[in-house]
Amino acid sequence: MEEHQARLLGDGRIHTATYKKQAYDLIKDAILYNRFRVDAIYSQEAICNELGISRTPVREALLELQKEGYVSFSRGKGVKVVPMTRQDARDILEGRIFLESHNAKLAAMRGTPEEKQAIMSCLLELKENLTTLDSRLLYRIDHQFHRLVAAASHNDWFSSQTSLILDHYLRFEVKSVYNNSIDGKLVYKEHLAIGEGILASQAEKAAAAMQHHLSNSYTRTLGEIWKNAPE
Repeated sequence: MEEHQARLLGDGRIHTATYKKQAYDLIKDAILYNRFRVDAIYSQEAICNELGISRTPVREALLELQKEGYVSFSRGKGVKVVPMTRQDARDILEGRIFLESHNAKLAAMRGTPEEKQAIMSCLLELKENLTTLDSRLLYRIDHQFHRLVAAASHNDWFSSQTSLILDHYLRFEVKSVYNNSIDGKLVYKEHLAIGEGILASQAEKAAAAMQHHLSNSYTRTLGEIWKNAPE
């Protein structure tokens, strides 16, 4: 198997966070946005040199990423990105639509006025940035919206699992929807329907809007996998 040197986007400098946290964030970002290729082997030494930090925090970050299913260690060679199978994708799709519909319902019932306002403010940020057609920025805002809804459910297990699922979803999600202004506006309207249901404390409306949005999202970007998902 061909060995590739690790290349992380950004300046790679370590700033105020711990070395481990910085290493974790940079490596994970490279995996989520497909800059680390699946099954390619990356030496720990190359990653250390790229980040400009010692082996220990890099190894600690990689061990954490291994526990989360992102990488595996190849004895004597380095680490490689674990591939996402079609079954993994189907499982994530099913888990996400089930979990996030409940998140929206609970957010409408339990969310504080401040939490609901934060959700609506996130939607405003999404709307204001649609014209940039910057898919990476827009997906970050998009996923922040979903995390805020999860947090407003006041169920820590739901919130933590939602964050985990969202990250793994990025690994196989087609990231081109926000490059198209028509599709971007459509996605925003679907998000707005969820937010309005939560803001109005209409639990069933919020849950139905979330399920509608996710079903549409899967059809738009992952149609074949979603269509063939087991009943």
